[in-house]
Amino acid sequence: MSPFRYVLFLCCGVLTACGGPTEPEPIEPPTEQQGDPCAPNGHIHREPTGDWCHCDRGYLASASGLACEQDPDYVPREGFDFGDNGEHACWHVTHGPYATVTASEDRPPRVDAFHTHYTVTLRPEGGQYVGTFQFKAYATGDFIAYLSDASVPLTVHEVGKGVVSPADTAPIPPAIRDGVCTGGLVHMVGYELTDKVPYTVTLGPTSMSQLALVIEHQ
Repeated sequence: MSPFRYVLFLCCGVLTACGGPTEPEPIEPPTEQQGDPCAPNGHIHREPTGDWCHCDRGYLASASGLACEQDPDYVPREGFDFGDNGEHACWHVTHGPYATVTASEDRPPRVDAFHTHYTVTLRPEGGQYVGTFQFKAYATGDFIAYLSDASVPLTVHEVGKGVVSPADTAPIPPAIRDGVCTGGLVHMVGYELTDKVPYTVTLGPTSMSQLALVIEHQ
């Protein structure tokens, strides 16, 4: 055997014993976490009719895509305008229309019919009473919840997102409370709400099992 063929034979033997050259393992690209395109100045709502941005106060949904951009015309508000201080809401105390709803753990009833005086019956829980109800604004702007008792805690949640802070609270002025309202409503809580957004309204815990509620759009 010639020296050249002998060396070639040895090299082939070594490669065979070591298993030969191996293909490099493919590198998997890192998985990208899909974030919220509307953040940090809002959050996305994914619906069958199309995704849209619910932007924070002072921001607008971009016309060119899913994003929240600064509103150049935004002026921070000072206080909350309670309008007629409950006079129209109090009209419903004596003239209706009326509706009665009872809190349930299974399916919260709705309290978003226009210009409606609700009698809400709460359910017992932990020695007190509490109830959660569905509410859709059907408009964007200021809303006021009028209650028959100022001591009852009221909390509004944007479904799946968190608590909506009230813009302001105030008592119904005595002249209206004891006049057209006949004492049926005494307290006002103002909110800034958004069309198409589902909310829940929770009343309690309280020692009261029933109270009156009217929610009006300003």
